[in-house]
Amino acid sequence: MTSGGRQRKQRQGGSWAVRNNFSRMEREFGTGVVGSGAVGTALLTHPGATGLPPVSDVKPLVEVDVLGKVGILTVITIAVGGLSFVLPVSIGFALVCVVVALGLGLWTTFRPRMARILAPAYAAVEGLALGVLSRLYSAQSHGVVPLAIVLTGALFIGVLIAYRTRLVRVSNRFISMTVVAGFALLAVLLATAFGLSFPGIGRSATGLIVFGVVYLIVAILDLFVDFELVNRAALAGVPAEAEWYAAFSIFLAVVMLYLGLLRILGGRR
Repeated sequence: MTSGGRQRKQRQGGSWAVRNNFSRMEREFGTGVVGSGAVGTALLTHPGATGLPPVSDVKPLVEVDVLGKVGILTVITIAVGGLSFVLPVSIGFALVCVVVALGLGLWTTFRPRMARILAPAYAAVEGLALGVLSRLYSAQSHGVVPLAIVLTGALFIGVLIAYRTRLVRVSNRFISMTVVAGFALLAVLLATAFGLSFPGIGRSATGLIVFGVVYLIVAILDLFVDFELVNRAALAGVPAEAEWYAAFSIFLAVVMLYLGLLRILGGRR
């Protein structure tokens, strides 16, 4: 690649992952930056690169409001999950909820403007499935569910503090590595679903705990990336309409945190 080509790639955001994620945000919601388009994308992929502040009459995305909406989604999930935890909801119904939640999640991903409606619906359906799953773990390991919930909240706050204080800096390379790790984890999940096995990851107690740890690490990385996405979107002047979509992205990582902790704390079960 020529030096000019490398420079063009760097200006565009440094990686396919960054260009794809943030270009979708701008394409769906636009930006409040004067001269949005190339300028808006530059701010999304390289914050501060243009030196131009967002100027618009449209209410911009606010990070605190995004976190508030994450809280709303979490409360919905805990409330609905609590019902399926105490009520005799069957495992078969929970599996149907998992499929429905997957469909809602994909719908939200490809139709971000509908996140205001789809994200709460996803949280409710996901809560039904998580409630049943939590009940199964609770029956085998008493006290594991409240502990997993508390640790999920603690990890979320810890990651947020580490990000806000810049103890962990989320660069374009960090984002790219997280995307690769996510795809690798997805490949493992699909392979194991079809009966394939991997060294160190099997049905043994140690293998299940190792898988839980890997799953948890990917969830933490995803959370850092989501916080960075919200920060860059705010800098680019993305309108407040995108807050539900941003909250949905963060909420997915929160669910992953809980599932990873549940698997780890489940130990030999």
